[in-house]
Amino acid sequence: MFNDNWSTEQIERELALKFSALMNDQQSDQSFDQRVSAEGVQGLAGVLSKMSDVLENQSLFRSEIRSLRDEVAELRGERQESERLQVERVEELEREVAFLRQRASGEGSGGDIDFPPAGFLAAPLVISSEGEYLGVLGRGKKHFSLEDFVHLIERKVSRDMAVDTSWRRQDGHWVLVIRTEDSDKQREQNIVLVAKKTITPSKNTVTEIIRLNIDGNDAPDALLLTLFRQLKSVFNG
Repeated sequence: MFNDNWSTEQIERELALKFSALMNDQQSDQSFDQRVSAEGVQGLAGVLSKMSDVLENQSLFRSEIRSLRDEVAELRGERQESERLQVERVEELEREVAFLRQRASGEGSGGDIDFPPAGFLAAPLVISSEGEYLGVLGRGKKHFSLEDFVHLIERKVSRDMAVDTSWRRQDGHWVLVIRTEDSDKQREQNIVLVAKKTITPSKNTVTEIIRLNIDGNDAPDALLLTLFRQLKSVFNG
């Protein structure tokens, strides 16, 4: 400016104008930096918020997946239990069919059809103790019968347990012969039950056990009482 013959006052005014413009430019740059910085912080906060939401959703998804896995495991357990019960029911039906076939063919009784009548099998099964007739009364006031007793015996049939039943008439009574063979324990057992039709003093028709022989030994009255107590717990179980 001095080389261009500017006066001192002109030079001062020119410098003042240029300095003012420089200051304005610097202030604009600072304002822009501050604005960018604020926007960056807000953007970062938004990203962090989204990440937090994603992590929370993942946690919920994991919890839901665990719940679904537990539900699937429970359903599988119920299905397996249902299949097991179905297999047991089928086996029981097969035993009943075999029992009915045996009854129809007279197998185990010399080839003759000799089987107790339905009324005899369905009548209340009792024992006589000190002049009283003792039986087993189940739920719904259903009496335990000789037919129920036979079904309990036949339910023991399995891969390791073979059960054979046969009937015969003897001296006006019905004789049930039960033979069991446990291949696992290598044990055999023979049970002979003798029963007759009895009219109680109350005019009720019952099926009375007059003899129970296990492996050649007659069961005493005390054992019969114990047996009926056990039958009561099983019948009501």
